[in-house]
Amino acid sequence: MPRAARGKKSGSSPAVPSAVPLGRTDSAVLITVSKAELQKYINREKKFLFKVNPWCDKVTKVWFYVKDPVKCITHVAIVGPMKKHGELQPLGPSNAAFNAGILNNGRHRYNAAYEITSLQKLSREMEFMYIASNGYTKPTSNGNMYVDLAMAEELDGVDTQRIF
Repeated sequence: MPRAARGKKSGSSPAVPSAVPLGRTDSAVLITVSKAELQKYINREKKFLFKVNPWCDKVTKVWFYVKDPVKCITHVAIVGPMKKHGELQPLGPSNAAFNAGILNNGRHRYNAAYEITSLQKLSREMEFMYIASNGYTKPTSNGNMYVDLAMAEELDGVDTQRIF
Protein backbone atom coordinates (compact mmCIF):
# COMPACT_ATOMS: atom_id res chain seq x y z
CA MET A 1 0.00 0.00 0.00
CA PRO A 2 1.61 3.36 -1.00
CA ARG A 3 2.33 5.81 1.79
CA ALA A 4 2.06 9.54 1.53
CA ALA A 5 5.14 11.47 2.56
CA ARG A 6 5.20 13.18 5.95
CA GLY A 7 5.39 16.94 5.96
CA LYS A 8 8.90 18.33 6.34
CA LYS A 9 9.75 21.43 8.29
CA SER A 10 12.69 23.28 9.71
CA GLY A 11 12.94 24.58 13.25
CA SER A 12 11.78 28.05 12.20
CA SER A 13 9.10 27.19 9.65
CA PRO A 14 5.48 26.51 10.58
CA ALA A 15 4.43 22.94 11.30
CA VAL A 16 3.00 21.00 8.39
CA PRO A 17 0.32 18.38 9.13
CA SER A 18 1.30 14.81 8.43
CA ALA A 19 -0.34 13.27 5.37
CA VAL A 20 -2.99 10.56 5.76
CA PRO A 21 -1.86 7.29 4.11
CA LEU A 22 -4.23 5.47 1.75
CA GLY A 23 -6.62 3.11 3.52
CA ARG A 24 -6.61 5.12 6.75
CA THR A 25 -9.18 7.46 8.26
CA ASP A 26 -8.42 11.16 8.50
CA SER A 27 -10.50 11.60 11.67
CA ALA A 28 -8.81 9.21 14.13
CA VAL A 29 -5.29 8.44 15.26
CA LEU A 30 -3.83 5.72 17.46
CA ILE A 31 -1.14 6.71 19.93
CA THR A 32 1.03 4.48 22.07
CA VAL A 33 1.29 5.38 25.76
CA SER A 34 2.50 3.78 28.96
CA LYS A 35 0.02 2.73 31.61
CA ALA A 36 1.37 5.52 33.87
CA GLU A 37 0.91 8.17 31.15
CA LEU A 38 -2.67 7.03 30.48
CA GLN A 39 -3.41 7.29 34.20
CA LYS A 40 -2.30 10.96 34.12
CA TYR A 41 -4.89 11.65 31.40
CA ILE A 42 -7.57 9.76 33.37
CA ASN A 43 -6.74 11.77 36.51
CA ARG A 44 -6.73 15.03 34.46
CA GLU A 45 -3.12 15.69 35.48
CA LYS A 46 -2.46 16.00 31.73
CA LYS A 47 -5.10 17.71 29.60
CA PHE A 48 -3.28 18.19 26.30
CA LEU A 49 -1.57 15.92 23.79
CA PHE A 50 1.56 17.63 22.46
CA LYS A 51 2.84 16.72 18.98
CA VAL A 52 5.91 17.61 16.94
CA ASN A 53 4.00 17.09 13.67
CA PRO A 54 0.35 18.20 13.68
CA TRP A 55 -2.35 15.79 12.63
CA CYS A 56 -4.80 16.38 9.79
CA ASP A 57 -7.30 19.07 10.85
CA LYS A 58 -10.16 16.52 10.72
CA VAL A 59 -8.83 14.43 13.65
CA THR A 60 -11.33 14.31 16.52
CA LYS A 61 -10.62 10.89 18.07
CA VAL A 62 -7.47 9.55 19.64
CA TRP A 63 -7.37 5.84 20.49
CA PHE A 64 -4.91 4.91 23.26
CA TYR A 65 -2.81 1.78 22.79
CA VAL A 66 -1.22 0.91 26.14
CA LYS A 67 2.17 -0.73 25.66
CA ASP A 68 3.81 -3.36 27.89
CA PRO A 69 2.52 -5.20 29.78
CA VAL A 70 -1.07 -4.41 28.68
CA LYS A 71 -0.71 -4.39 24.84
CA CYS A 72 -4.30 -3.28 24.17
CA ILE A 73 -6.33 -0.37 22.88
CA THR A 74 -8.18 0.56 26.07
CA HIS A 75 -9.48 4.14 25.82
CA VAL A 76 -10.59 6.79 23.34
CA ALA A 77 -10.28 10.54 23.73
CA ILE A 78 -12.21 13.23 21.93
CA VAL A 79 -9.90 16.13 21.14
CA GLY A 80 -10.43 19.74 20.19
CA PRO A 81 -8.82 21.50 17.25
CA MET A 82 -5.07 22.00 17.06
CA LYS A 83 -3.65 24.81 19.17
CA LYS A 84 -0.48 26.67 18.24
CA HIS A 85 2.13 28.35 20.39
CA GLY A 86 0.54 31.09 22.52
CA GLU A 87 -3.00 29.63 22.41
CA LEU A 88 -3.14 27.37 25.50
CA GLN A 89 -5.11 28.11 28.66
CA PRO A 90 -4.99 27.55 31.62
CA LEU A 91 -1.28 27.99 32.12
CA GLY A 92 0.34 25.02 33.80
CA PRO A 93 4.12 24.50 33.45
CA SER A 94 3.86 22.47 30.22
CA ASN A 95 1.27 24.83 28.71
CA ALA A 96 3.44 27.87 29.48
CA ALA A 97 6.49 26.18 27.93
CA PHE A 98 4.45 25.21 24.85
CA ASN A 99 3.11 28.77 24.48
CA ALA A 100 6.70 30.07 24.64
CA GLY A 101 7.72 27.59 21.93
CA ILE A 102 10.26 25.77 24.11
CA LEU A 103 8.42 22.55 25.06
CA ASN A 104 10.14 19.57 23.44
CA ASN A 105 10.47 15.80 23.62
CA GLY A 106 14.24 15.89 24.03
CA ARG A 107 14.96 16.05 20.30
CA HIS A 108 12.25 18.12 18.65
CA ARG A 109 10.14 21.10 19.62
CA TYR A 110 6.39 20.48 19.94
CA ASN A 111 4.41 22.47 17.37
CA ALA A 112 0.84 21.37 18.05
CA ALA A 113 -1.35 20.74 21.09
CA TYR A 114 -4.73 19.02 21.28
CA GLU A 115 -7.00 19.41 24.30
CA ILE A 116 -8.65 16.23 25.54
CA THR A 117 -12.30 17.25 25.95
CA SER A 118 -13.64 13.77 26.77
CA LEU A 119 -12.13 10.43 27.73
CA GLN A 120 -13.92 7.08 27.54
CA LYS A 121 -12.97 3.51 28.48
CA LEU A 122 -13.75 0.76 25.98
CA SER A 123 -16.07 -1.97 27.26
CA ARG A 124 -14.02 -4.45 25.20
CA GLU A 125 -10.30 -3.85 24.77
CA MET A 126 -8.63 -4.57 21.45
CA GLU A 127 -5.56 -6.73 22.08
CA PHE A 128 -2.38 -6.64 20.01
CA MET A 129 -2.82 -10.23 18.76
CA TYR A 130 -6.35 -9.40 17.60
CA ILE A 131 -5.02 -6.33 15.76
CA ALA A 132 -2.32 -8.42 14.06
CA SER A 133 -4.58 -11.37 13.20
CA ASN A 134 -7.13 -9.08 11.53
CA GLY A 135 -4.51 -7.47 9.32
CA TYR A 136 -4.81 -4.05 10.93
CA THR A 137 -1.71 -1.88 11.01
CA LYS A 138 0.17 -2.69 14.20
CA PRO A 139 0.75 0.10 16.73
CA THR A 140 4.28 1.42 16.87
CA SER A 141 6.19 1.19 20.13
CA ASN A 142 6.68 4.90 20.44
CA GLY A 143 4.44 6.97 18.25
CA ASN A 144 1.17 7.61 16.57
CA MET A 145 -0.54 6.73 13.31
CA TYR A 146 -3.77 7.27 11.45
CA VAL A 147 -6.17 4.37 12.07
CA ASP A 148 -7.07 1.83 9.35
CA LEU A 149 -10.59 2.42 7.98
CA ALA A 150 -11.83 -1.06 8.99
CA MET A 151 -10.25 -0.78 12.43
CA ALA A 152 -11.85 2.65 12.99
CA GLU A 153 -15.24 1.25 12.03
CA GLU A 154 -14.84 -1.66 14.44
CA LEU A 155 -13.62 0.55 17.30
CA ASP A 156 -16.51 2.97 16.76
CA GLY A 157 -18.89 0.05 17.33
CA VAL A 158 -17.49 -0.79 20.78
CA ASP A 159 -19.50 0.50 23.75
CA THR A 160 -17.68 2.93 26.02
CA GLN A 161 -17.97 4.22 29.56
CA ARG A 162 -17.46 7.96 29.91
CA ILE A 163 -14.74 8.99 32.38
CA PHE A 164 -15.17 12.73 31.76
